[in-house]
Amino acid sequence: MSKRWGAALRGHDFDLQDWGEMLKPPFDPWVEVHGSDTVLRSASLNDLTSASEVRDRVVAHIDRLNGVMFVMTQSQPLQFSGVVELAPDGKVHRTVFAEGHVLEARDRVYGGAVVATGPDGKPQPPPPAKPSEVQHWAAIADNDDFLEDALIYFGRVSASDQPHPPTFWFDIYKALECLMVRFGGETPFLALDWAPRADVRLLKQTADWARHARRKKAKPLRPTTEQEAKDLMRRLLRKAFETAGAP
Repeated sequence: MSKRWGAALRGHDFDLQDWGEMLKPPFDPWVEVHGSDTVLRSASLNDLTSASEVRDRVVAHIDRLNGVMFVMTQSQPLQFSGVVELAPDGKVHRTVFAEGHVLEARDRVYGGAVVATGPDGKPQPPPPAKPSEVQHWAAIADNDDFLEDALIYFGRVSASDQPHPPTFWFDIYKALECLMVRFGGETPFLALDWAPRADVRLLKQTADWARHARRKKAKPLRPTTEQEAKDLMRRLLRKAFETAGAP
């Protein structure tokens, strides 16, 4: 019998709520709330046999979804906080990974069924009739390595309470590079005209200059700002996923 696995998520309450609103069952992936835990679920985890396998797969899911959510809602990234196994008797078994050690603890019983409630304690509306845009993008990324990697790199851009993370421009460059490779190379990508070509060229030039510690490349006369970089990458990612998901 396959096991019912999930991953406990850690982050700001607002961002946890955003994930809950955008990732609803019955579509994959989805979020459930068990007691104080927000748990990411996916059918792709249910064929796994150990908590270590689940951790290895679900961390990539979370990184990818952080990228989607940063595009959609500008949410700050959530972190993996442990593997959750949902037993048929309603017990929730957690496996926490810390500093290379595996620490297991059995949570209290919450019951086998999950009833979603709003802030007022009343049941939420019926489940949606179709996947959310986030779930749609996740399904596309499942079968497209370049778009998946672009999301992962872009998700890292938001991962900081500093003005920008140390790898900001590296991640911007790699996300843009993934899109260019996915759509045939730089020249064919620019020819798609998803954004002004001069802006895309400047973004690549700025990121290429800034990502090298020794500043090997020439600095642009007016480098792309970090906010301009994020806004342009959101625009390009939306176009990329709209194109990849078109019938």
